[in-house]
Amino acid sequence: MTLANQITLFRLAMVPVFCAMVYQYTADLYLLRAAAAVVYALAAVSDALDGWVARRFRQESALGRRLDPLADKLLINLGFVFMAANEQFVPHVPLWFPVAVLARDVFIVMGAWLINEFFGPVRVKPRISGKATTALQMFTLIALILALPGSGTLIWINLAFCVWSAADYFLFGWTQVAEKESPQ
Repeated sequence: MTLANQITLFRLAMVPVFCAMVYQYTADLYLLRAAAAVVYALAAVSDALDGWVARRFRQESALGRRLDPLADKLLINLGFVFMAANEQFVPHVPLWFPVAVLARDVFIVMGAWLINEFFGPVRVKPRISGKATTALQMFTLIALILALPGSGTLIWINLAFCVWSAADYFLFGWTQVAEKESPQ
């Protein structure tokens, strides 16, 4: 197993640790929140590091291409789920928010699967809307953990980005279907 994949597995192992800390947090356990911030920072650094190691030392692999985005999605999505599930977590994360974030991801994955299943191989291409949405979600997670002013407003901005990127991926998929259906 490559070093890049080992770093990604480390990030995957941080997901339940981070989620447990967020869920167990109470106002009298402020150090737990600080520890969650440190774990999240380690996970974020490992995300950058595994990509650099993979490119620098030519350790890119099919496993890494699947594990890396999975680790990112689990950390972000489950982080929001556990924040919303902890009623003592301030600022409050409404229950609908992780549902909206997860719904976007399910919509994109199901759309790709449907195109692949019914119209042939789908071209998987990261979109700027998806990268921007993920970056905003990561920033929002940090802002919520650190209880930064305005972090509650970021939830609404995230919702707008989720809708934008879902629509962008839908149009990208629609274009692929139209190309496959048009007479050659």
